Amino acid sequence: MPRLSRRRAAVLAALLSPVLGAAAAGAQQVVDGSARDLDAPLVGAITKLATRDFAAPADARLRGIHRSKARNGRGYCGQVAVGPDADFVPFHAIIEADGTASLLRFSDASEPADREAAIRLLTNFGCLE
Repeated sequence: MPRLSRRRAAVLAALLSPVLGAAAAGAQQVVDGSARDLDAPLVGAITKLATRDFAAPADARLRGIHRSKARNGRGYCGQVAVGPDADFVPFHAIIEADGTASLLRFSDASEPADREAAIRLLTNFGCLE
């Protein structure tokens, strides 16, 4: 298995940036009920993070939200679609106890090498099979 170059590692670090977007928590729909066993503020934080940088985050749809295999126990997998007719893309969100967060959204990995690394990470976290 090839090792990550510094450039690829830098791009992955940018993908996993701990910046939260300005979307209103809870405005998005979890269309399959997968988040019903999670606390509402946590679901709001996950949806806010998963839809950061979306032009219309309130139009987003989420599904398949579940705990990931992240070792810290604060990771969540799911899929997000930018709008009602958009395709769902997988994501991994980590919400730390102190409020910091990181996101790996597959659609943010545009370069082939970055997509390959994102696939490996999402698979290891249990977000892809």
